[in-house]
Amino acid sequence: MSVLKTTLAAPSIMRGIFRYLLQAPKQRENREKMTRLLSPDKLSEGRNKSAEHPMFDVALKESIKCGLLIEENEDIAINGNLPEASRHPQTGDKLLPDTLVQLFFASDKEDEDLGRLIAWYLAQDIYDAPGTWKEVEQRVDEQRVAESLDLKISSDTLSNQLAHWMCYLGFAWGHALGSNKRIVPEPNAYLRRNLKELFQGEAQAKLSIGEFVDRLAKKCPLFETGKFREQVEEKIGFRLPNHLSTSTAFALFRLQDDGCIQLIKESDADLFILPSGDKEAGFSHIIWTGIEL
Repeated sequence: MSVLKTTLAAPSIMRGIFRYLLQAPKQRENREKMTRLLSPDKLSEGRNKSAEHPMFDVALKESIKCGLLIEENEDIAINGNLPEASRHPQTGDKLLPDTLVQLFFASDKEDEDLGRLIAWYLAQDIYDAPGTWKEVEQRVDEQRVAESLDLKISSDTLSNQLAHWMCYLGFAWGHALGSNKRIVPEPNAYLRRNLKELFQGEAQAKLSIGEFVDRLAKKCPLFETGKFREQVEEKIGFRLPNHLSTSTAFALFRLQDDGCIQLIKESDADLFILPSGDKEAGFSHIIWTGIEL
């Protein structure tokens, strides 16, 4: 089962389990004891006795499945193979969204359903992206990708999970338009968190846009030239060579407005085209200013 297919594996529940274990002695706990603490029996009154803690159980199962946690006999523990900072009590929770991105999309435990759907969403025109679930279903039908990409997205369960996970992982943000809730596919938060690593910690370092895109796709294959994005673009065929998608371009322009990066154009250098509304701008290099917001 993918985290996309059940509301029981919400990011907030998986995060709660992980935060508890970050502070536990040796970052492990007896499963039964942790269940009693995090999902008390009083919250299970009236439920079928064979599934007294369904939300906790499914979230725990998905946490183990993706490699965030491990199960040893009767104990549950944080996976010791995670990077040290990802399991450190002071930084683990802050880094959890990026830890999950790595586990979901760039490891041997890939969550392909979620990866393809987020990659599809990021490949849409941000200025005309479907913002409600009805619009998403209509766009998927228009592009005829439901079967070829296994985007089976006809339930409210799936719609809620997509919005929750995209926003938590930093690939979208949500807002209310009147009484309607909408999501916008824009990966500013993910890029902002990872600029330092993409530039290997070197403030004022300069990368060609091509090198930046390559590093980004290797780290997170939902972006241009990455595995999941290429699977999507092979079917919808929107992006021209040396063009960034509007969602990536929009996020980069926001980062530049906030002073985190500089986009520059050098003579005799290959240009990448960044669309902005009905206009386009060409840039050859990107500089990380060292600012972390």
